[in-house]
Parts: sequence; structure tokens; C-alpha cells
Amino acid sequence: MRFFGRNEVTGVDIGAGSIKVVRIENGKRPKLLSAELIELPLSQDDTGGSVAALASLVSEKKITGGSVVTRIPGRNLTIRHLTLPKMPPAELREAVRWESKRYISYPLETAIIEYVVVGEKLEGTVDKYDILIVAAPHSAVVEHLKPFADAGIKLMAADADALALRNVLRLRELQRDQNVLVADLGAGKTEINIFKNNNLRFSRCLETGGLEITRAISALLGIGLQEAEDLKMKTGLAPNAGDKVAALIRSRIDGIFLEIRRSVDYYKASFREQRVERAILTGGGSLMPGIVEHISDSFDGIVEPDDPFSAIRPEKQIQELFGPLAPRFSTAVGLALRRA
Repeated sequence: MRFFGRNEVTGVDIGAGSIKVVRIENGKRPKLLSAELIELPLSQDDTGGSVAALASLVSEKKITGGSVVTRIPGRNLTIRHLTLPKMPPAELREAVRWESKRYISYPLETAIIEYVVVGEKLEGTVDKYDILIVAAPHSAVVEHLKPFADAGIKLMAADADALALRNVLRLRELQRDQNVLVADLGAGKTEINIFKNNNLRFSRCLETGGLEITRAISALLGIGLQEAEDLKMKTGLAPNAGDKVAALIRSRIDGIFLEIRRSVDYYKASFREQRVERAILTGGGSLMPGIVEHISDSFDGIVEPDDPFSAIRPEKQIQELFGPLAPRFSTAVGLALRRA
């Protein structure tokens, strides 16, 4: 299974709360051909619902052919940068593998390790590669991809979340040398990625997300998870929301963004950057009322929700149906934009 990539590619993002599927015709001007969103039961603790949903998509021909790309969750991945002298490809692959031992906590023989050369530079008189490595335990990858095998779906590749989001970022006209934070506020996790000139420079995954807030509301009020989820998305972080639910939401979101600020501070210190100029929010959490304004109050830069559909020419019907939910599709769009 490759972490890094036919013109038509289907991106499938299985999250803790939903499955997002998009099919894109790639080329100089990518075009969104179809989109699907399947909500998963919030109480689901196994993969049964995912398998059934994927099988349904196959039977309805919403997922066809072999050009299907999915994601490997950030919590299973180690993403690091290396600098190595230029060398033949076979030697480079072996060198990357051995260098990776410094960053992984499990035996090297149980790891899947892939890399991409993101740049070249001259250090003294030595030509060197800037390399991005992605590593994961083989068992974790197999477990995450099991629903696809059970549903009879053949995958073309699996990408890291961060690299899928990089593909979406490439569609934007961003100022050169701008540091861009992409915060993926998912149901089961929060991913913090920082890019510069479309190159991933920092990636971190928090084991907390919107579903944890939903469960806290459920426990606070003694209500079901779906009712708690609906209440969370209705209440959000609106300035005039002053009840105990709003206070709980605000407290949990502030905890998440404290970790995001710490990550930004670490990034600035590590890469000697003065500031991160822009924050782009993806995932279902970015649709919570008032969240953009709340984060803007403590972020020294532009804060905005992502719109992955804006540059891929969706049909009017798709835009009307899913446009308001576009940030939830960012990862799926990035997967489908994968370069072969």
C-alpha cells in the first residue's frame, strides 16, 4: 500500500461520525463529478456500520472501479522531515528506512514507511534532499483498511490526512512564504498541520474531537448522543449563548485551541518563523456557530472555514446540497485530487 500517488479518482474519508465520498475528474481544471455523505451512528464502536455503508455505496455505483483513495488517520502515523545527501533511488530508500528508526517506537520490520522528496538544497559542497517521511505500523494500516476489503473495494492508494489537505491547499492562491495552519476539527480527532509554500512542515494529531464534546453534553443533560450532537451544533460558540451547554462547549473548544496554539508556538520556534499568517478550518467542527469568530479573537492572523468545492467546479445540484457542508469534505476532496 502506497501512502503517496485515470483521470477519475474517488476519495473516501471514513471518520468517527460519517463517511464522505467524492469523485473528481483530474486535469488542469479538476471537476467535481459527485459527492456523497453518510452519517454513521454516534454510538457505533465497531466497523460494522462502515462496512455496510461502503457496501451500499458500491451497490449503488457511488464507488466504482479501482481508482479509489482513502486516508490513514494521523493518530496512526509518524510524519517527519529528513535531510539526506543525494544518492541513487535504491540507496535513498534504504537510508530513509534506517533513519526512520529514530522516530518510531515499534520494530522497523513491522513498519510501512514511505517518503517523498520535497526539495533539494546545497549544504556546503554537498547536494542534499529535503525528505518527508510517513510511517505507520502495518497492523494499524491493515485494521483501518479492513472495511474496504470487507466491502469488496479495491484501493489504488492510502494517503495521510495531512497530504490530502495539502492537495486542497494547492488549489488556493496563497501568498508566497505564508505560513498556513490547517486545523481539521473532526469527530474523533483534531489534526494540526502547518504548511509553507504548499510543503507540509509540521503535523500533530490530538486524540480529541467533536464527539468528545457531544458525549460530555449527553452526560451533562442525560440525553441521547444524537440529541446532544444536534444541540451542540445548534448552540455552538455564539456570543449570546450563556447556558451551561454553551459554557461546556466553550471550555472544550478552548482546550483544543490551547493545544493548537502550543503547536503553533513550537512550530515558530523550531522553524524560526515570526508568525502563522492564516488558519483554515476543516471538518465538521468548523461548522459550529461562532467558532471562526471565537478563534479569531486569539489568533494573530486570518481565520476562515475551508471551501474545497470552490475550485473544482461542482454541478449546481451538488453545490446546493453539500455546499453548506463543504468543510466536511476537505479530506475526501484532497484524496481524490491525489497525483498519480
